[in-house]
Amino acid sequence: MTVDKAKTEAELHKAWDGIRRLVESLSERELTEPGVVDQWSVKDLLGHMAFWAEKSARDLALVTEGRAGEIETPGNDEILNEWNKRESERRSNLSATELRDEWLRSFEAAAAAFRAVPAEKLDIDVKGWTVAHRFAEDTYRHYDEHADQIRSWKRQLETTET
Repeated sequence: MTVDKAKTEAELHKAWDGIRRLVESLSERELTEPGVVDQWSVKDLLGHMAFWAEKSARDLALVTEGRAGEIETPGNDEILNEWNKRESERRSNLSATELRDEWLRSFEAAAAAFRAVPAEKLDIDVKGWTVAHRFAEDTYRHYDEHADQIRSWKRQLETTET
């Protein structure tokens, strides 16, 4: 079954628009305050999402080039957590502005890579997941997940500050 690229692209843009508006609504203090997800701030989440969207763009480029077998996957939760920790530490000295810029660029790269990949290649299985499923998890489902966490954190802040 070939993936409906237009529908997937619409999902990507819908999730992106939602989280982008949410992030733009936050103050500088809110961007850098820890505790949104464990000790991560929204700023940290921007770097985290940027890493996965950038990876998605690279993975789609490999698929487009016929090199899907070269896609690296974490394989288990322990390695996934190691990757997330590594990328968080790599970005720890960046400012909120720098991370926001990286996050914006990562979305553009992922969206462009998605537009470039042939629809029939989105059904290729890569280590247990189709390319389309990996793209969804690394981009628009990821955006929705973290937008929900940010909204929940923000509601919690509002109720404890009043």
